[in-house]
Amino acid sequence: MKIELQPAEATIDTWSIYYISPNGKSTAGKLTVTNQRLLFLPQHDDDSFSLSLYNRKGLLVFEKSGIRGVTAQKSFLSKKVLITMSDDSTHTFNYGVMNIDKLVAAIQSN
Repeated sequence: MKIELQPAEATIDTWSIYYISPNGKSTAGKLTVTNQRLLFLPQHDDDSFSLSLYNRKGLLVFEKSGIRGVTAQKSFLSKKVLITMSDDSTHTFNYGVMNIDKLVAAIQSN
């Protein structure tokens, strides 16, 4: 699925990653980081048996202007980025054993 960008918005990069919602639910999908937003497209949801189709209705949008904090958590087998929004909700992106430095830099850039 092609993400529609807003005027003056440019894509920085895209990652296949796990998203963990504030309630602890984990979902695999694609995270696209732009100069204005974070766009997470879940690969599937509870109603889908297919792991190869993206859930077009489930696009999560995080405005960078609403991000209050970005924290990297690194251990040997787990690299995570925690995003704290202005409403105090915390959203986690888990990249497994892969390096998250580029992801953190992309989120923090404008």
